[in-house]
Amino acid sequence: MDDCSTRARACAIIGILHVIGQKHTFQESSTNTMNAIAPELQSLDLSQYMREALIEADLAGQAGEFPIGAVIVIDGAIIARGRATHQQSRSQVRHAELNAILAGDERLWTDYKRAILFTTVEPCPMCLGAAVMADIPHIIFALPDAVVHSAHTVETNPYVRRHIKSYFGGMLREESVALWTKYDPKNLAYILTGHQ
Repeated sequence: MDDCSTRARACAIIGILHVIGQKHTFQESSTNTMNAIAPELQSLDLSQYMREALIEADLAGQAGEFPIGAVIVIDGAIIARGRATHQQSRSQVRHAELNAILAGDERLWTDYKRAILFTTVEPCPMCLGAAVMADIPHIIFALPDAVVHSAHTVETNPYVRRHIKSYFGGMLREESVALWTKYDPKNLAYILTGHQ
């Protein structure tokens, strides 16, 4: 690709991101500010719902699973819960977020525009994709994951950006770290650094 077409492509991408950015609010996963949360969520006690996800994570840890939990909230009500069940189900894809999405009831089908996914660890690409395909517009997580690079996907993939209005990390991060410290400190180091 010559220099001229590279510049044109870059300008086109910047223009698209500018337009998309006007409609959506994004947050880098390492920072925690209310400005990153869509205005319609700012009146909710988001930490209350994250505590429910942490309960699911603790139950997963007690069962010998990765200590990851998730809940889906619509209009202030928890409509679905999930926790990691890899060992129990003998399946690599039984992640907490996917389990919560699959447990979503009729409200997730009909009222998805107001859904919020709370998860104790930043979603992996599979779970992010499932949230996108379920049209869940808001994702709140406790512990940023240096391995998955999902924040980068949200920021740079136009298809994903079109679906996600809020992507916010760091809520009750230390509580999630405490669960990983208790149940799986080796993988906690991997999550935090991105290196094994």
